[in-house]
Amino acid sequence: MSKPRLAIIGSGNIAEFHVPACKKAGFEISAITASPGSKKVHQFSHRHKIPLIYDSADLLLNASVEWDALLICSSIDSTLDILKKAIGVGAPILVEKPISKRSMDLVPLLKYKGPLIVGYNRRFYRPVQSARQFVENSPPLMATLELPESIRTPNHLGEDPDYLMRFFSNSVHGLDLARYVLGHLSVNNVHHLTNNWGGIISILATMSTDNGSILQFHGNWSTPCNSRLTLDQQGSRFEIKPFEAASVYEGMKVLEPTDEFPVRRYVPKQMSTVTLEDVDQKLKPGFFAQAKTLANLLKGVNPGPAATLEDA
Repeated sequence: MSKPRLAIIGSGNIAEFHVPACKKAGFEISAITASPGSKKVHQFSHRHKIPLIYDSADLLLNASVEWDALLICSSIDSTLDILKKAIGVGAPILVEKPISKRSMDLVPLLKYKGPLIVGYNRRFYRPVQSARQFVENSPPLMATLELPESIRTPNHLGEDPDYLMRFFSNSVHGLDLARYVLGHLSVNNVHHLTNNWGGIISILATMSTDNGSILQFHGNWSTPCNSRLTLDQQGSRFEIKPFEAASVYEGMKVLEPTDEFPVRRYVPKQMSTVTLEDVDQKLKPGFFAQAKTLANLLKGVNPGPAATLEDA
């Protein structure tokens, strides 16, 4: 039985991670295109032994007889327009996140019900799957999401305010992760801190779920700490920090004073840990399972935890 053929739109850094994961998932990479006039695409195709190179996304989409599934990992500015054309082909699609800088741009696409998943790969992490199970087995709980994105804020009022979009181009991963683990989130209130020129330097928000759980969101620009999601219920805590590892705590352990440290200490009792699967130690985490999901779409298999257009 021949391997399914995958076409790729985009030859940037993220595509380098997709190729080995897609090959391990059973794909043959048959075609590629990138930005018009790109010099990198020829080097990329030679390095990964991709036989067909197209001069534009339109030409690649028109040659759908040469491929079975499509990966869109172009720049954010071009992704939405490419996706609008690609869904007309009807082939299974994996499109990188974020599809657009503004969620309202995606509303006209929600009527499309074809085989399509969005590249929120952290949904496939074993720690994230365990966090979701923790929530499903718990009463309403208190959660905290911290996203210390590194970003430069405007130095004067006339500077392009699009800097805020650069924050969300990465932090959408954490926001999607929280929504996947906790369920639909409604925003209750939002507070901002700004610099002298009015540029936002942090966001504090509270959100709630349909079952009564509460999420506190910290968008703390350039803070020296890891991203984290904590889930607290009576007597226990599930903590993902960073998103590739998780720990479960129950109760507190008392450390009595000693001669070396004459202060009583209270330390959370770590009961267990959850780590990534072996394949995620060798490839970019979540990319293999995501590629397998794309391959399964060719067989009509349910996409499972993968993000949909509505999620995006």
